[in-house]
Amino acid sequence: MSVKTDHGAIEAARHGHERSPEWPRVEKEHLLKQPHCVACKPGTNTGAGLQVHHIFPFHYCIALGRPDLELDDRNLITLCETEAGKPAQNHHLLIGHLDDFKSSNLRVSHDATETFFGMSEADIKTDHRWLLEKVSRLKPLDQMTDQDKADFKQAMDAAFPKAG
Repeated sequence: MSVKTDHGAIEAARHGHERSPEWPRVEKEHLLKQPHCVACKPGTNTGAGLQVHHIFPFHYCIALGRPDLELDDRNLITLCETEAGKPAQNHHLLIGHLDDFKSSNLRVSHDATETFFGMSEADIKTDHRWLLEKVSRLKPLDQMTDQDKADFKQAMDAAFPKAG
């Protein structure tokens, strides 16, 4: 049995945050609703490792006043990732994080379902659009200025308004 690495929890711990105890339930429910990588063509990458990826990284959400988004299904997307014995296209790393788990791609939903849909790991890594996005990926939380954080919170609140 392969062990899945929780890159989000690792990065959050670096910033002093932990996963909610509700996360395993929410992750399981999300995978029931979206059981395949949204960047893979149907029927490909069968048996691949799957990760439930946060569009807005949950440790950013916690640090910037929106801890509710860790468990909000609107902020979740399923992407494949190579795990021991489960090869995949690594869409989690390449599209979700633009090749750096300390960062994230806020355009992941569009990029996974439109820009890089169905593309292999090798094709993504040589695609000029991906190379351009990679250069301008989200700054790690500890490298953000106060203005960066304010802009990020504004984008987060606009994308996912708080429930009434």
